[in-house]
Amino acid sequence: MLEMLYKICEPAASPIRDFYLRSGLRKERGISRIGNRILRKLDFSLRIRVTTLVSASTFRMAATPTAAAEMRMAPTVLAVIFDMDGLLLDTEKAYTIAQQHILDRFGRTFTWELKAQMMGRQALEAAKVLLDALQLSPAEITPEQFLSERDALLHDIFPESPLLPGAERLVRHLAAHRIPIAVATGSNQSQFALKTSKHRDLFALFDNVVTGDMVHRAKPDPAIFLRAVEGLPPPIPAPASVLVFEDAPNGVQAALAAGMQVVMVPDGGLPVELQRCGATALLGSLEDFKPEEWGLPPYA
Repeated sequence: MLEMLYKICEPAASPIRDFYLRSGLRKERGISRIGNRILRKLDFSLRIRVTTLVSASTFRMAATPTAAAEMRMAPTVLAVIFDMDGLLLDTEKAYTIAQQHILDRFGRTFTWELKAQMMGRQALEAAKVLLDALQLSPAEITPEQFLSERDALLHDIFPESPLLPGAERLVRHLAAHRIPIAVATGSNQSQFALKTSKHRDLFALFDNVVTGDMVHRAKPDPAIFLRAVEGLPPPIPAPASVLVFEDAPNGVQAALAAGMQVVMVPDGGLPVELQRCGATALLGSLEDFKPEEWGLPPYA
């Protein structure tokens, strides 16, 4: 990796080589650690140029949670994107209760397998997926009717949605260190406003918020993550230097399709086989995240 950094681009070569020579670091001390230390010595725009060019070779080496944990060869993280439902806010339980309440009258059960298929999608598309999977015809209930009933049940519940463990600490930490951060959620703008109404000070820290009704294609399409990056303060980081936090398989697939690194923080109820979706790393909670392992400032 060090040789790659030397040769990446002519303007970068001298500061990288000079730092390496001054430091007296040896390769035996770990290629990833040395590379990250070098990158941190460069100015922000130069770091982006460097990580853009090394991403093609290094990102592939962190394609599985095991590889990521053992090798940590992906580029240093320059920006972070968060999903919202089930990742920052504990809204998924409310969705489950409301949807099962509607399905009870049809004798259907809302399973985790169905929930995983819906997570991250735009509301109408998710409703269609659910009703098709349960073989409920439009004569019984249309996707629009399903959403209308569900939203009425959820209207008074969403404003009470609590933050999940570790969410506030991580968001405030990144914002305090001026790391560009964004939200990319399948919720529409009105739902976002409702769900975050008691946490407005926290969500005001984000540099960009992209809701599901702002893109034409929902997760697992990468459009929402790419738009989230485009709205960050310049210089815009390369996708491989962006870290996404997700709780859903569809979201993980969308982030990977965008060429980004992704940490999956699944609900404990998600079947294990659905957690094996190629995430760069897998955590039980945002409380388990160690920023310094990704080239980010450590917690104090």
